[in-house]
Amino acid sequence: MTEFKFNLTPDPKVLIALTHTPLQPLDALCELIDNAIDSFSFARLQGSPIEFPLVVVELPGTAEINRGEGAVRVRDNGPGLTADLAEKALRAGYSGNRPYDSLGLFGMGFNIASGKLGRITRFLTARKEDSDALEAIVDLIAMQETRTYDAPAKRIAKPPEFSHGTLVEVKGWWPEGNPNSGFVRKLVSYGKNEIRKQIGRRYATILLQDKVRILVNGDACDPFEHCVWDASRSLERRGSGKIPAVFKFNEVVGTQSRCTTCNDLIRPGENECPTCKSPSFRTLEERIRGWVGIQRFDDANEFGIDLLRNGRAIRIGEKGAFFDFTDEFKKLIKDYPIDSPYGRIVGEVHLNHIPVDFLKQDFQRSSPEWQRAMSYLRGDSSLQPTQPGADTNESPVFKLYQGYRKVRTFGKTDMY
Repeated sequence: MTEFKFNLTPDPKVLIALTHTPLQPLDALCELIDNAIDSFSFARLQGSPIEFPLVVVELPGTAEINRGEGAVRVRDNGPGLTADLAEKALRAGYSGNRPYDSLGLFGMGFNIASGKLGRITRFLTARKEDSDALEAIVDLIAMQETRTYDAPAKRIAKPPEFSHGTLVEVKGWWPEGNPNSGFVRKLVSYGKNEIRKQIGRRYATILLQDKVRILVNGDACDPFEHCVWDASRSLERRGSGKIPAVFKFNEVVGTQSRCTTCNDLIRPGENECPTCKSPSFRTLEERIRGWVGIQRFDDANEFGIDLLRNGRAIRIGEKGAFFDFTDEFKKLIKDYPIDSPYGRIVGEVHLNHIPVDFLKQDFQRSSPEWQRAMSYLRGDSSLQPTQPGADTNESPVFKLYQGYRKVRTFGKTDMY
């Protein structure tokens, strides 16, 4: 019997097909920003933090796009990458072995985001100790025509303003008739001010705590801050006592072991990874930190709880996970708001340990990590006190709901 192997390397058309994955223009831009921010986290882990971390975003004008000119550029002053890491960063599907510590991970999301914006991606990186820079070009159409995954790379002189860091430059707008035609035009149509505002919301924690600066066409993105009552304020409710306007928390609801090579779960009693047989593990805390509180105004839409992973908002103003409840008979119960069309419960919750989908649009809600987090944050019952199981609900959102669900009296009585 003669044995032989099939070569299953996909045709480069697959890379172009990936760019047809649904993704909003701002999410594509944030994918590139995520990788820039990750470079600063990497520098801290290596013991060489960047003193003044900066991400510079440059967007073309509509007139440039109409002429087929201009580029989207995202540049950071991080530590830069070696040739080996640069190659891995550009490889579709690659991610590092510490997925719980980073935002972008390069990988599939990076390939989709850059490919949706344009046909050609220029990748330039340099380390401080290097005498030159590494440049690689990913031309999707050329790769398809030559049927190769090889991307040309070379060493070039460092640009004068480029001592260290990484630049991602995307150009070559998709023509009419392509599913991505008009994608970059839609991005710039939001306007510089709106883009800065949205980036300030998604990266508020990183901008405030990590002192990262993000510039869009020369202007800084200001971090978003919720307008809430102070944590020292409270009100009284019969049967519930004093209920503060803000609940803060920082709790570990569980731990798990993960393989440091492939990141698979290691069950208690196992001394090697069941997938790759590596004996190297790491313990991961399922830590939930943040706050939920009462906004100083109510609104039909502007309420809900922001859910973050490693400082970046994955869900903004999440409502369904907290204010809707599905009972054991699959009946959906709407909990809030039900006394008026307006809501004012808000919050900011960090869930670094919960996996997200590969485009970072949402957390993996079927995961046990998500279930444990929701059990802690909003409990395992409806928020309405007359519903089954509510009498044992001690979650922060439940307590806040009991105190501030409805407004009976304007002023201090109902904190309104």
